[in-house]
Amino acid sequence: MNEFANRLKDIRKGKMTQGELADLLNTTQVQISLYETGKDDPSPEMLEKIADIFDVTTDYLTGKTPAKDASVDKEADTLAQRIKVIRVYYNKSQEEFAKDLSISQSALSSIEHGTIPSAEVIQKLGKLGFSLEWLLYGENNQPSSPKQVLEDTAADWERTRINKLLNAFSHDKLKLCRQCLELFVASFTQEK
Repeated sequence: MNEFANRLKDIRKGKMTQGELADLLNTTQVQISLYETGKDDPSPEMLEKIADIFDVTTDYLTGKTPAKDASVDKEADTLAQRIKVIRVYYNKSQEEFAKDLSISQSALSSIEHGTIPSAEVIQKLGKLGFSLEWLLYGENNQPSSPKQVLEDTAADWERTRINKLLNAFSHDKLKLCRQCLELFVASFTQEK
């Protein structure tokens, strides 16, 4: 087996499955298997994408740099790494992805190197369809879909907004609001 095959398998295992890597690279699980068994070599463009996903150099992947001197992130499953994986998944440069997130390219670079992003950036990333649990914690064992996580988050935000509005009302206005709400709910239950 060639050095690329060994190194790809080593850096992928424990971080993602062959299928997940294939999805990120817009290829098949079979192709990743061929790479890892040394039966096929990636194109230079594919090699760059793989290096970008795992935050290593192409020289490291091809064996030109010894493992002990390579800049392999031992804690690769971090928020910074997951954000970089999302960017690579969408096949965007840092500049393009930073524009999507309404931040500067240098801010995105800083985030990909470990700076904690703002809540607004996290929300925008969540809206791209990625599970917030995976994004924040690297966990993907939730019973809900990413869409459900986003809907629950939106519902919590809406409840907070309504409570702030209600807190500003006097007792009389709250009573009137409750009566209107009861009539509104009653109209729905009568239709069923």
